[in-house]
Amino acid sequence: MSPIRQKVKFDKKLLDQDALKILKKLNKSDHETYLVGGCIRDILLGHKPKDFDIATSATPEQIHKLFKRSRIIGRRFKLVHIMFSARKFIEVATFRAGKVQTSNDGLVLRDNYYGALEDDVFRRDFTVNGLYYDIKKSEIIDYVGGLDDLKALKIKMIGDPSERFEEDPVRMIRAVRFQAKLNANIESQLIEAIQANSQLLVKIPPARLYEEVIKLFHNENSIEIFHELDRLGLLRHLFSQTKENPFVDSSLINTSERIRNGNSVTPAFLFAVFLWSAVNKRFNQISKKNKSRIELMLQASEDVIKKQTQQVMMPRWLSSRVKDIWLMQYQLENYNPKKSKALIRNPRFRMAYDFLVLRSESIDKDLRAKAEYWTNIQK
Repeated sequence: MSPIRQKVKFDKKLLDQDALKILKKLNKSDHETYLVGGCIRDILLGHKPKDFDIATSATPEQIHKLFKRSRIIGRRFKLVHIMFSARKFIEVATFRAGKVQTSNDGLVLRDNYYGALEDDVFRRDFTVNGLYYDIKKSEIIDYVGGLDDLKALKIKMIGDPSERFEEDPVRMIRAVRFQAKLNANIESQLIEAIQANSQLLVKIPPARLYEEVIKLFHNENSIEIFHELDRLGLLRHLFSQTKENPFVDSSLINTSERIRNGNSVTPAFLFAVFLWSAVNKRFNQISKKNKSRIELMLQASEDVIKKQTQQVMMPRWLSSRVKDIWLMQYQLENYNPKKSKALIRNPRFRMAYDFLVLRSESIDKDLRAKAEYWTNIQK
């Protein structure tokens, strides 16, 4: 199949200089090498990319040998991370072959079979992510109609959607994330395949889904993503205890505004919001037991978190902060003015306070006076 080749001179300000160094070094060593995927997509849409991925004919071992500050990662598919600082690395992948090792139900287990560019492109997920850029010729290479789909803002799968979802079910939630990020439409065939295959997410390890959940909700489009996940039947396989309500909506809007304004966000806050109704429901179910309020709340918290971690992992530091937010709500609602200053000094106070304020503005409007008290006392 012959690709479309389109001459494009990218603005050098939009290209990562470290990525260019890698490309030039691999090309100089006679390895076919391209920028690939999201960085090409974003530049064509006029955005400055956050990440620059590279695809090459060089094997992971050959890449590692060329770059001293690099490491080979991954078992399912080997990648090379080339380090430039403690916080910056660029990911380089070897062209994948069509051959993979799968489980009986189609899930990819091993993918360390290498091929040519023509093979690699058909292993990528969506057409808008299947574009390659040759810096030597200033040329975009498009085998899958990605340029047309990008122009039309259409999310379309490379290959048969159901087969591709069997290989990697995470592609379903990525489709939703790209839809919101690009303000695009998901192709109708792809929507039908997502709705028919949403249950495949149960095959994915909770640890991997944790990383994907952070990408889903720590951005400027989190509320749109939440509603689309719910509409397509995906949310119940990530947060089965969560239902849409004004508190969830307010928190997602708040998270997006904080990101837009360059303020910090933490997954602990969103997990606490998503599971707040569930922990209260569980608390009421066990409240007849002969235990103190704090013991009951701790038990309810443990029960809800245990159920959640069967779907999406919650690292210990995160679950600890979530519990702190929940437990401090009672203290904030039933405050003792003499102890207020001490409570403000608690390192978890700010998250618990923000949580109370959002509750008072959405589902618990009777708490407004108490939220105002804590607002005023901080002045």
